[in-house]
Amino acid sequence: GYDIIFFWVVRMVFSGLEAMGEAPFKYVYVHGLVRDAQGRKMSKSLGNGIDPLEIIVNYGADALRFMLINGITPGNDMRFAMEKLESSRNFANKLWNASRFVIMNLTDDDGAFLKMADDSQGMAALPLRDEDRWILSAVNAAAAEITSNMEKFELSLAAQKVYELIWNNYCDWYIEFVKSRLYGEDEADKEVARAVLVKVLKDLLKLLHPVMPFITEEIWSCLPRSAGEVTEENPQGYLIRQEWPVYDETLSFPQEEEMIGLAMEAVRSVRNIRAEVGAVPSKKVRAIIVAEGKTAEYLKKAERHIMTQANVSEIRYLSDKSEVTEEVLSGVVTGAEILIAMDELMDYRAEEERLSKEKKKLEGEVSRVSGKLANENFVNKAPEKVIQAERDKLEKYQDMLAKVTERLEIVEKKLEKQQ
Repeated sequence: GYDIIFFWVVRMVFSGLEAMGEAPFKYVYVHGLVRDAQGRKMSKSLGNGIDPLEIIVNYGADALRFMLINGITPGNDMRFAMEKLESSRNFANKLWNASRFVIMNLTDDDGAFLKMADDSQGMAALPLRDEDRWILSAVNAAAAEITSNMEKFELSLAAQKVYELIWNNYCDWYIEFVKSRLYGEDEADKEVARAVLVKVLKDLLKLLHPVMPFITEEIWSCLPRSAGEVTEENPQGYLIRQEWPVYDETLSFPQEEEMIGLAMEAVRSVRNIRAEVGAVPSKKVRAIIVAEGKTAEYLKKAERHIMTQANVSEIRYLSDKSEVTEEVLSGVVTGAEILIAMDELMDYRAEEERLSKEKKKLEGEVSRVSGKLANENFVNKAPEKVIQAERDKLEKYQDMLAKVTERLEIVEKKLEKQQ
């Protein structure tokens, strides 16, 4: 209980004063209990305890540490779930793989570091592209928020923000944005891309280090050193002794954050439209964007990202949806609508075959459940709960059958027009 915690805190304070002449710490963070997956208190009698050493061997100390910090808040208990632990391990793997990609593109065949743009006058002085400003601004703003969270002991919020920055912004988007630049012919632009990749990765490692100290220190050791990172006090340039990231007004680019944010929404929208009809991601499509004003301007500026990431061959901009005459599928983004012609996405012959099979399968299910409900022996003997479950199934299958039949009729009409 808390009386035991208080006893050990007092003991450590007095031991520190006796041995070192100063208090060993200023604050004590008291969190809730870590319970088992069923919400029960861990105890020897229940046999539901967790051996941390065994967990560390199988998942790593960083994964365990991240899972606990990300899940614990003051005054609230948390449940120890293996799914959360696996998610933390996956996060560590994601960071490791992304860092390996970056490091591979920083070195030549002999392992020597390639030239990077000189940022001695500040990153803002470099010829940055929109995506560079976006990621620098996002990490810069997050550094201020995470610092505030840490100072308030909102450790789980801080951990979650770093997680989202690394997984979503850096790994899933920024690295994809700069791949074509890293493989291109413009050496000056390559140097800028490398500089931004390293700057952002280093800041992310610093922000994550208190939560996942081992993997971050290992990745840090593989990155090039810049001025101020190796000092007399830190001759090896260890991450644990580096300066914490602080907010830099020169790295705030709200316009680029909004612009790239819109582009990301548009890419997600096109991908969702593809998924709705089962179109393969590799199939190029033409898109129509219905937007006006600043939204249209930003989407036009970020057009190359939309075309590359969503595999779009051409984008046409309209201010009024009524100008569209063909049958389209649509997706909504902030202040705009994305339209993709159905003819661009659909292989109608293959879709007809798929829908016909689906219709036959659903007709069989409707017939089977209807027959079951028409059986007097079943209806008279089965519990009401079981009968209601069958009625719910029948309603679901009938609804699905109606939708598939409607869709099949549309596809058949399209095929007739093509013939």
